Amino acid sequence: MPRTSKAEECLADALAAQPLPGWDLTREYPFDRARKWKFDFAFPSQKLAIEVDGRYHRTFKGQRSDSEKFNESVRQGWRTLRLPADRVTRAKAAEFVWLVWEVLCCPPSSAPGSSE
Repeated sequence: MPRTSKAEECLADALAAQPLPGWDLTREYPFDRARKWKFDFAFPSQKLAIEVDGRYHRTFKGQRSDSEKFNESVRQGWRTLRLPADRVTRAKAAEFVWLVWEVLCCPPSSAPGSSE
């Protein structure tokens, strides 16, 4: 099993405690097999990814790698929520679950104020 951070485990527990019925939440979702890139969490049917960014993501190498990864994910049609690991705690994880619900339940095409 891939190595996961404490923040990822907190988010996983919060998502499991408030499941989104009918949605296809997948952990460590491989979105680009050629580059072996994975999202921490994904809803593949909605092309919504969730990444928990820890210390590595703040390094030069991490930022450069993230830029490549996220540019490719956008090219493939993905939307990504990036959460700072130091804010994803047991106490705050439920707030991020609500953010995920909001994004899933109010996609851009049906958001208030959109022209449809």
